[in-house]
Amino acid sequence: MANGKFWLNMVEETFSWANIGGGSNQTTKILQLLETIPVLMRDNKMELQGNIANLRMELQSQISDIHSVIGDMKGEVRTMNQNFILDSRKALSTNYDDRSVATFLSLDELEIEPKERPVDEEDPLMVADEILIVQEGFTAPVPEDIEESDPLEDMADEDIAAEILNRVGDYLDQNSVLMNFSMKKKGIVPKEFVLSKNVKELMKGAVKLEDSKVRLYKLDRMRGMYHLDGVADPQSLYDEIFN
Repeated sequence: MANGKFWLNMVEETFSWANIGGGSNQTTKILQLLETIPVLMRDNKMELQGNIANLRMELQSQISDIHSVIGDMKGEVRTMNQNFILDSRKALSTNYDDRSVATFLSLDELEIEPKERPVDEEDPLMVADEILIVQEGFTAPVPEDIEESDPLEDMADEDIAAEILNRVGDYLDQNSVLMNFSMKKKGIVPKEFVLSKNVKELMKGAVKLEDSKVRLYKLDRMRGMYHLDGVADPQSLYDEIFN
């Protein structure tokens, strides 16, 4: 009886071990699955790269929108500050005059130092010995006409500065120099337009750039002469034209 039970166990164990070699189909499936892994990894990588590219484009678009909004807000704040300053000066000043530059800028901003008035000495009144009256032959010079200019309103300060320098460059193509106080008379700047301090600073910086077509030569604190790039001695050019 014991021998029969032992034989039965041997048969079962032999049958069990015999089945191990019969799993070729399962091995084939595993190999096929392993072959598809690189393809799946490649597809996932391509999909991930596409998602990253889309995310980068969307992020850049959002950053551009944010910069645009910030620029608009800066412009609005600048305008509000300017209006507030003008309204404050108008309310606090008893001598408000919108035609006077001193209403909008202080002496410090104009870089003008107040000078003491000289004390008049009590000299006797000097009367000319002879007065010559011209009866004829004197003709007053004809006043120069102010040329019309295209408007500059509703533009950012950077665009205004660039447009003015472009007009200055076009003017200098036909003329040697342009004085800074002649822009309105020459039609570079509209007659009623007021250059802001920021626009002036932008123009000063632009003419100093290496690729600038226009240069500015300062004669003194108030006077400046625009000329084309390449002039070796601007002072000699000024003396030649105006002296």
